[in-house]
Amino acid sequence: MRTTTITRGSRIAAVAIAGLLVLAGCGDKESPSAASGADGGKAVTGTPILVGFINTGEGGLSFPEVAVAADTAGKYVNTHGGVNGRPIKLVTCSTTGAPESAGKCANDLIDQKVAVAMLGVELGADALLKPLKEAGIPIFGVSTSGATLATDPSVIFTSPPASLTWNGFWKVMKGAGARKPILIGVDAGPMYKKTLDTTVVPSAKAAGLDLSYTLYNPAAPDFAAAVTAAKGKGADAIYFAGAEGDCTNGIKTARQLGWNKPIFAGSCTQFIKTLGSQAEGVHTQQYLLPANSRDTAPEAKQRQIDLYVEQMTAAGAKDRIDSFAIYGFADVMTLTDVLKGISGRISPATVKSALTTYKGDVFLGAPVDCSARPLPKDSCGSSIASLMVLPGGQQKVITGDFINVTRD
Repeated sequence: MRTTTITRGSRIAAVAIAGLLVLAGCGDKESPSAASGADGGKAVTGTPILVGFINTGEGGLSFPEVAVAADTAGKYVNTHGGVNGRPIKLVTCSTTGAPESAGKCANDLIDQKVAVAMLGVELGADALLKPLKEAGIPIFGVSTSGATLATDPSVIFTSPPASLTWNGFWKVMKGAGARKPILIGVDAGPMYKKTLDTTVVPSAKAAGLDLSYTLYNPAAPDFAAAVTAAKGKGADAIYFAGAEGDCTNGIKTARQLGWNKPIFAGSCTQFIKTLGSQAEGVHTQQYLLPANSRDTAPEAKQRQIDLYVEQMTAAGAKDRIDSFAIYGFADVMTLTDVLKGISGRISPATVKSALTTYKGDVFLGAPVDCSARPLPKDSCGSSIASLMVLPGGQQKVITGDFINVTRD
């Protein structure tokens, strides 16, 4: 569904990769999360807990569905007990992904005295660190954003460290028979390319894969040229690293051009419904299980998927269920679990302490222990799941459950 050291990396692939991109404005709005819940429950009262939510919702590469899902989860929380009887109030800031846009959001949240800054899919995330850290406001997300944020010990992400995520991904790719894969991704500028050259490609090489890449213009993607380039390089697998629409168009073009070798689509899912039979056999890698994997998901995750689908449907967002929206929903649900563990006053300081010691279940994801990170100064997670699209549009969890990427 995507870590930013190539970020959204394997966001698990796409979005983690996207987290390194750069980009511009910031519109500030209040979430409707204190209103009646999607199921008609009565909202809790009391002093609201202000939670900042920053997400790239504007521009050529944007993820507005993530904010929709965060609002929906906020409504659910507030009509189901809130945080020990108190409602959460999302203070949402939508960016274009540019550093200056993200920086403006950080200052806006500081002015509004939020207790924590929660990230959706934020492409300008690194610009948030300095102002928020200086203001003492902790940063949290279920999906890693930003190369600098990813390795700052004061920031808590519950996805696996990018380097470990890639290691797990390469194992899955080799298991599918790939030895000479090509990554087709957005041309996000020199920082993105540097990450590919210094982190992703060497990681693949160490795993025994001869990985190359080709980048496309996000304003006018030419997937036909990219797939033709893959054929010309003798690639035996394609990995599309991009937003939902790019995954869909890339896979569609590859099929039209007769590509019958393995295709990997990071954490994209919308292509499945759009492309029908053309999506069959495509692999995805997730650290949050998507709705269309319900039938083969672990039982506890099936119940969480049911809740997510129920709430998104009731909120009129059924068409966004199979998308990166799960990151926004899981953000709110997981942070709520963290906040419930705080006894006494909820402030930036107590939230930071609760986050750094959090040991619990990530909504739609695997358990984490943030007091014992798999890598020092990196994110808390240690698990991903590998899935494959089946006839009929469902995804099968081919790993059976989440797999620990810290183990060989």
